[in-house]
Amino acid sequence: MINYKVLGLSNTRELFKKAVDGGYAIPAYNFNNMEQLQAIIMGCAESNS
Repeated sequence: MINYKVLGLSNTRELFKKAVDGGYAIPAYNFNNMEQLQAIIMGCAESNS
């Protein structure tokens, strides 16, 4: 399982600036339970997104 400390925290202002400068989008995920959130995080981590 991925620990949140591995992913780190980010300032959203910096995150959005990097996205605009880099020409990529920032996803917004909807989830209903912890298992869905864990699957989303695992998928992002595996694809280096």
